[in-house]
Amino acid sequence: KQWYQRRVREMLVDNKHFLILATTHLEGDNANLVYKACGVLVNVTRTAEFHQHLPDKLISCCVSVLKDVGTSDVELTTVTLYLLWNILSLKVLKASDEERDTLVDVLTSHLDTAGDGEVWVGQVHPPTKNLLNLLSHPDSQYEHL
Repeated sequence: KQWYQRRVREMLVDNKHFLILATTHLEGDNANLVYKACGVLVNVTRTAEFHQHLPDKLISCCVSVLKDVGTSDVELTTVTLYLLWNILSLKVLKASDEERDTLVDVLTSHLDTAGDGEVWVGQVHPPTKNLLNLLSHPDSQYEHL
């Protein structure tokens, strides 16, 4: 099974247009399509060797998704947080200072909000705290989620 998953990731990365298309879908209005694109990108970003093929705008797209969704969609917020974790924790792609500052503001806002009650606190707060810790201590070593 692991061989198959790795092979699928390799095929996706070999076709750079697919990664660009998936990233472009993050900018769309269809939450279901954005969620699916995030899910595909979460799988591709699990290993650092594939990060060199990721579009430069991926981090800013993820930050925009988090800003646009706010507290309205727990699942989309959660998968976007996992995607950001995979990208930032492996440290191949780096957030610009502006992206980092905006992301810290958005993440802090997510922690200050109860969103959808217990579901929000249970699903969104843990990866949000992990990302804030990562952004506060960029030289630490982390595992992908």
